[in-house]
Amino acid sequence: EQRLEHDLTMAREIQVALLPPSCPTLPNSQVAAQFLPALSIGGDLYDFLEYSGKRTGIVVGDVSGKGAPAALYAALVSGILRSTAGSEFSAAEMLSTVNASLGERRIEAHFVSLLYALWDDERRVMQIANSGLPRPLFCHNGKVTCLETVGLPLGLFEDADYDEMTISAEPGDVFLFFSDGILDARSPKGELFGGGAVNKILLEHCDKPADQI
Repeated sequence: EQRLEHDLTMAREIQVALLPPSCPTLPNSQVAAQFLPALSIGGDLYDFLEYSGKRTGIVVGDVSGKGAPAALYAALVSGILRSTAGSEFSAAEMLSTVNASLGERRIEAHFVSLLYALWDDERRVMQIANSGLPRPLFCHNGKVTCLETVGLPLGLFEDADYDEMTISAEPGDVFLFFSDGILDARSPKGELFGGGAVNKILLEHCDKPADQI
């Protein structure tokens, strides 16, 4: 048991080390992120990939399952994304590329829901493609809407197609990306947190700095 606990502690440290050490510092926008696995280690991931022309790729993912197997699969996905970033694919192209790569390394009963967004900080334009993650939220002029970006998870079907949407943002707008871990969280009384609570928090605090939200 002591050895297993030690291994899990080391795995946790490695997983955290694979995450970005900090969020990008951009002239026209603020970025904040938080990672809190349900167990010692888990299958959620996020990353930031540098593009040319003041563009940033934003990754949020959720691997099926929990614990060490999910964490290992998340590390595989992160490696694929990092090795592909130099091609500077669009959001939909990135999802298709990762899906094809996972198809070559198919692991039974494992897949990943991934949202890939490409932010152009100079033009203030966000391009988003989604493969099964909860629909992202967009706060504009004090109103929160769900962005209808849907698609099949990666690693299940070789011929899956992915759509993308493009949004021109204005000063004060907020994009919120998240996995279903926050939606499925329950209070000590067993009450589900749910999407309504996320919408309410964003609506009440959309004028706050990104890290406070």
